[in-house]
Amino acid sequence: MYETASLDSVEVRAYRSLVRVPEATPSQLARRLGLSGREAARLLVTLEAKGLVSRAEGSAHRFRASPPDLALGPLLLSRQQELQAAQSVMAELTEEYRSQTRRRGSVETVETVTGAQAMARTFDQLQRGARDEILALCKPPNVAVPSRGNDTQLEVLASGVTYRAVYESSALEMPPEVYRIREFVECGEQARVAAEVPVKMVVADRQLAMLVSPFADAGALEAGVPTGDPTVGPADASTGDPTGDPTGFPTGFPTGDPTGFPTGDPTGAPTGDATGDPPAQPQPAPAARPSVIPGADLAPEPSAVLVRPGALLDALIAFFESLWAGASPLVLTEDGLVGAAVSDRTPPPEDLLLLSLLLTGLTDTAIAGQLGTSLRTVQRRIRDLIEFAGVRTRMQLAWEASRRGWL
Repeated sequence: MYETASLDSVEVRAYRSLVRVPEATPSQLARRLGLSGREAARLLVTLEAKGLVSRAEGSAHRFRASPPDLALGPLLLSRQQELQAAQSVMAELTEEYRSQTRRRGSVETVETVTGAQAMARTFDQLQRGARDEILALCKPPNVAVPSRGNDTQLEVLASGVTYRAVYESSALEMPPEVYRIREFVECGEQARVAAEVPVKMVVADRQLAMLVSPFADAGALEAGVPTGDPTVGPADASTGDPTGDPTGFPTGFPTGDPTGFPTGDPTGAPTGDATGDPPAQPQPAPAARPSVIPGADLAPEPSAVLVRPGALLDALIAFFESLWAGASPLVLTEDGLVGAAVSDRTPPPEDLLLLSLLLTGLTDTAIAGQLGTSLRTVQRRIRDLIEFAGVRTRMQLAWEASRRGWL
């Protein structure tokens, strides 16, 4: 923070110390800060150069604090102008990017991100750019960020951004993953668990979504291994010999005689046998099979798509809210692990009566007349029911009441 004003923490401490007294010598400042006299003298010279201190009138060795707005005002104004210029450049580049995207005929602004490193970098930027809320659907395996990774989330949570995450229940069976989830929940993440989460997704401020594309073999990708081994030819099923010879013997002998005996008779007889058949002709050895099959594909790199405002993004947000409404809240159990909260609580009978009237389609005013109470009381009790069920809307409340068998 102090670096923005070109100050370090020691300089700030020294200035604040001088503010508390009319004036001070280097030795007095040294005692206050626990520094040597030489260090204090250098510090005062530095602050004087930055305009934060001045020498007392009539004394070359006594210093007093100067108004910080006079010293730092021009510097901060210059930084603000630099920031405004950077924002203008970013706005110009963003408009050019969107213009070119529209020109290519893209109905929705969708961008592909390929490769684990690029995905990790984009995920980090997406979180750091959020100002209000992050929505996340989480399921194993982790592709771009390891189970003990994503320290960025802890920083963003500390800054006040709300996180709501739905985890697939299988994530709670993985020790590295469950310990990290526990840390997120302790730092303020609102977490729920569902039996199955169909897709990995994160949405920032309802303005940008990152949707991870499915891929063939997640385990192989994480290990850096292709889904198939393209380095060898197909082996015979019975022998496992990569040459393809079903006998398991070498592909050929120098003489070409499949029996493996020499072609000449050691007695000196002609090479033809007693039957008069001509001698066996040498057979050329088969060509060596190539070690790599042409056209064999390695496993595809993981990828994700970025979705900007539009109908597709609206559908993804609605999809998240649907899963969130049906998921069970996560709590920290006594042994420190994360578990799904199981609640057998049921609203009191008077609230169940109100809920039944609400589900019939009656207006709040009609319900108030039926119950003999005020409209404001009915609306307050409905809000209490929504909070009791852990949902956000009346439609979700009706679904939750049905799921829990309240009516």
